[in-house]
Amino acid sequence: MRMKGLSLETIPAIHVPFRFFNTAPWMGVIAALVLLMEAGSVFSSHWSPELLAATHLLTLGFITMVMLGAMFQLVPVLSGEMIPGGATVATLVHSSLCAGLLLLVAGFYWQAYWLFNMAIPLLLMAFSVFLLALGSLLLRRRIGGGDSIYTIRLAALALMVSVGLGLFRAAQYAGLLSAVGLEDGINLHLGWGLGGWLLLLVMGASYQVIPMFHVTPNYSPALAKALPTAVFVSMLLLTFVNNGSLRGVALLVLCLAAIIYAIVSIRLLRRRKRKVADITARFWHLALLNIIVAACLLLIFYFTADVPPTSQWRAPIYTVIGIIMIYGFGVSVIMGMLQKIVPFLSYLHLQRSCMTNYELLKTLPHMGEFVPPGFPRWQFRLHLAALLSLLVAAITGQLLELCGLLLLLDFSWLGFTLARASRLYLATAKRVALHS
Repeated sequence: MRMKGLSLETIPAIHVPFRFFNTAPWMGVIAALVLLMEAGSVFSSHWSPELLAATHLLTLGFITMVMLGAMFQLVPVLSGEMIPGGATVATLVHSSLCAGLLLLVAGFYWQAYWLFNMAIPLLLMAFSVFLLALGSLLLRRRIGGGDSIYTIRLAALALMVSVGLGLFRAAQYAGLLSAVGLEDGINLHLGWGLGGWLLLLVMGASYQVIPMFHVTPNYSPALAKALPTAVFVSMLLLTFVNNGSLRGVALLVLCLAAIIYAIVSIRLLRRRKRKVADITARFWHLALLNIIVAACLLLIFYFTADVPPTSQWRAPIYTVIGIIMIYGFGVSVIMGMLQKIVPFLSYLHLQRSCMTNYELLKTLPHMGEFVPPGFPRWQFRLHLAALLSLLVAAITGQLLELCGLLLLLDFSWLGFTLARASRLYLATAKRVALHS
């Protein structure tokens, strides 16, 4: 494991990231229950209220929940400085995000859009507090972190745009604003959320996480800066330029940047110095293959807009691209990383608590005890089955109940794995405290 350049003295209290990590799987469980209960209508349209409810549970409730927790942990370690506000800010962000998200999902599910009147201020509070605290650190000139921090800066800007567009859209649903241009706003919201925030933050995290946990060569510094810049500039052009040719070029650059990033990352993973089988590397391979497929499908979708018959195949492809990006790419990356990060943080914090009595170090659980090897193996099988069933359900309209059940098992297994690791950490920390 490589830890060169990391500031392990500036790690936050373990409960800061763990509250986000332990909440996220159960948001995925709720999404699975939505699919089970509404199997007959969830894929009737890519704008169906049930699908929107499940989508936001996955994007905000799972992906963004984990990513925010990871940012509270990763940014201080990379930059050498704590995010201002620390645990107080994390508590406020976590509680307001949970409450706002559940109100938003309830509004979509029951088409009770008046609930958005309460969801909007809560979500605005969660993201405003987070972005203000993070921004006050990221805007400082003299912080470390190199290409990872550079990319995280762009990801934070993309999150700000995506959240702003999302809240504007929610206000339109609630009747607070005119619904003119609603579909264009939704496409931009999705673009900045998936092509900006998700892709850029995974890039930034991977520059540190892949070489550290999988003992690979480092990313090329030039490429590590050029790719996120290309993604961000492309998103700006797609947002503000109306010329069809320029928009096509921007989309092509965006997709090529994603494909190049995925290919480079796969090649690095194949050059791992540790040849011991590592199931979490398979999550990375799966996610990276999915981003390549999603980019190719998006180019086909865009450049064949005038190919008839458009109505028969474009709607399913639109949904498939969303599934591949959200579940195939975002969820896959996070499921793999959590099963590396949680054991590492647990052992690191316990190790630090033994500094007054070095004999206690011998009694600490090994990192493999926090998440035993069999757990990620079953997680990968469940996750791959759930992903395939989602794609079949979206394309054919069949196997919807099986799809919901597999998603339920996928997220429940992750929730159980993280809860088990957290309980082991708490029990060990209590024992160490008694003997320190």
